[in-house]
Amino acid sequence: MAPASSKVVEVNTSDKLKKFFEDKDWKFYCAVAAGLTLAGAGAYYITSNGNNKKGKKKPEDKNEPVTKRSIETTTTEVKTDSTPVVETTTTTTTETAVIDYTALSESEIAALSNEKRAEAAQSLKTKGNAKFSAKSYEEAAELYSLALKYKADPIFYSNRAACYANLGLNDRVIEDCNEALKLDPVYVKALNRRAHALEKKGDLENSLYDFTCVCILDAFKNDAASKAMERVLKLVSENRAKEIMKSKKPRLPSPTFVNAYLDSFRPVVQDLTGIPDEETGDSYYAKAYRFVSEKKYNEALEACEKALELGCSRAYQAYALNLMGTFAFLKGNTAEALDNFNKAIEADPKFVQSYIKRSSIYMERGDVETTFKQFEDAVAINPSDPDIYYHRGQVNYISGNYDAAAKDYSESIKLDDSFVYAHIQLGVVQYKLGSISSSMNTFSNTLKKFADSTDVHNYYGELLVDQQKLPEAIEMFGKAMTLDPKNPLPYINKAMLMYQVLGNTDEAIQLCKSALEVDPACDAAVASLAQILLEQGKPEEALKYYEMAINLARTEAELEHAISYVEATKTQTRFAKDFPDAAAKLKALRD
Repeated sequence: MAPASSKVVEVNTSDKLKKFFEDKDWKFYCAVAAGLTLAGAGAYYITSNGNNKKGKKKPEDKNEPVTKRSIETTTTEVKTDSTPVVETTTTTTTETAVIDYTALSESEIAALSNEKRAEAAQSLKTKGNAKFSAKSYEEAAELYSLALKYKADPIFYSNRAACYANLGLNDRVIEDCNEALKLDPVYVKALNRRAHALEKKGDLENSLYDFTCVCILDAFKNDAASKAMERVLKLVSENRAKEIMKSKKPRLPSPTFVNAYLDSFRPVVQDLTGIPDEETGDSYYAKAYRFVSEKKYNEALEACEKALELGCSRAYQAYALNLMGTFAFLKGNTAEALDNFNKAIEADPKFVQSYIKRSSIYMERGDVETTFKQFEDAVAINPSDPDIYYHRGQVNYISGNYDAAAKDYSESIKLDDSFVYAHIQLGVVQYKLGSISSSMNTFSNTLKKFADSTDVHNYYGELLVDQQKLPEAIEMFGKAMTLDPKNPLPYINKAMLMYQVLGNTDEAIQLCKSALEVDPACDAAVASLAQILLEQGKPEEALKYYEMAINLARTEAELEHAISYVEATKTQTRFAKDFPDAAAKLKALRD
């Protein structure tokens, strides 16, 4: 595993630093440095908590005043957002006859004055509310239907929709909500009811859109709607990811990712020059070995597959299986990877690296006990192998066992101080432990010992950002870019620093694009660029990069993550077109 960065804590410069250098998932720790400034994590929606109560769907009242024909005393009790207003009215009137509004014909209704029709509609709605409270949903629906004969009011449609919702008549819910929204396009409760009905009918994309509209129009104060939106978004993403995975061909990640993973192990030095160039398994393994050293990973994968197909000699079988397991793991196929590592250990039980790599499979599956068992077995075989302690340190680091991690990194350095990543990670974990001076001293010494290492400069830059030493951080990222112009990570780190802290959007965008030029398959650059564009009010352009992230994803989990951003961006783009005035609320919440 390449060094995992310190998860930079929030600093006083700006609240925008909160997500700066976020930790990535387990696979990322195994390969690429964590915390690649993916500010997009969780940023597709900005939500805040509300206080909605759970319960049956209930009708509501916008508290419209009842038209007075005489002196009235009206008491109104509002229970919750979704609870109907229950009105108790004491009226002094000179009339002796009480009109039965439920019995009037259409012609008689038409003959009434506007004032009388409004009064009749309000009376019928109040009776409907009482029936609803008594859970007499069919009778309540009839009363709301009668009220609609007197006045086409979105409240009456929405209240009747609430009745149909409790009766399980989702098609009717949608029809009534549609009518309500024709009369009041930003009627939040009608949108919310329609969203629930659409979800129950399996129309998840339109349900997601309605829930999104509710959240934005309600200024993200409706906690229940926010949770529903996230739930439906997850369902949409999972369903689409499963469909894509059926036909998606497994592939290796970006060269940056592969480089970092392979470099996190001390190289196995083999002299394969004596193997004749023939159609044998050993010959193809030698080619795979050479391609790896040349960073031609797809060619190496093909050669390794051919080597195992033809069969390698006993001398190289375990190494070929180990390499094949490595490629399978990087492609996201953990089952195939585990099978190859198991076979590699059977072929050579003394080859420690296979145990270490197998630990990553168990860790990814959440089996911590078996993960550590791999290291115990490895130590029993060769207690002097520094890779064991470095990678066990990574597991401890990710598990939050920082003291144990520091001991492991120190032991790895003690056994072999020429491995740069152990020094980097020791400095990072010291920082996490609050030993700032020790961390800075470790990095200072590491910079001297590995003056030409782009990784040291890059990670040191992250820690400098956390200390708000921004000019020094920019200098470190710049130096890292100079040392290795083909490494996209310093470009991304500097880009997010320029954007989130210094507000230089143009330079940030250009740096992300430069990262993509050096590594077109760098998902970190894609996600960072998409997030910047989305926050700059360019959702269509952002969507292009989020779609690119779907193509770059290798596992179902990665697909779900990428799809969630695509779907969220689509709904917000659609909202901006449907509600151009209200769309400003979304931008205001981001600012």
